[in-house]
Amino acid sequence: HLVSEAAFENRRIRSWANGIFIHHAREHLAALSRFLTVDLLENEWAEYVTNFNRLDEEKKKEFLSKQGFDSFHDLLAHIIGWWEEGARVMSGILDTPGFSWQSRDVDQFNIELTKKYSTWSEADLLRHFENVRREMIDLIADLPDDAFMNGDIEGWLRDDVVAHYDEHPIPG
Repeated sequence: HLVSEAAFENRRIRSWANGIFIHHAREHLAALSRFLTVDLLENEWAEYVTNFNRLDEEKKKEFLSKQGFDSFHDLLAHIIGWWEEGARVMSGILDTPGFSWQSRDVDQFNIELTKKYSTWSEADLLRHFENVRREMIDLIADLPDDAFMNGDIEGWLRDDVVAHYDEHPIPG
């Protein structure tokens, strides 16, 4: 028996269903799907900035300290940069036969990203975060079905969208 759309207006029902269907599926992720990836970008990542801003100042500092970033600006720069790198690699794989990419030194790349975006205003960085998030949704929507069978593409999506969110969860 199907649940009516109106039932999902209830926060408890929506949280329960999300926990069972989405979070549980991510915990046991054996193969990534378009649905799980887009769902995370359309929901959790879409609320990421808002959820951070809801924290009081002490919780913000505690969160950033645990994440290893001096500021939320630096954390967003890190997230944006990895999304952009993932999109570059995935597009290269799809568009250029024989495309190869080099693994990056994670710590060095993170330093480069925070430096790259250090002069951006907060408003510009937030706008860019939203634009890149939407570009990722479009990229994933346009991927051919067999792209999820490509280990490199699946790996970038798993690491940059799914695992990355789980690595930097905003406390509730």
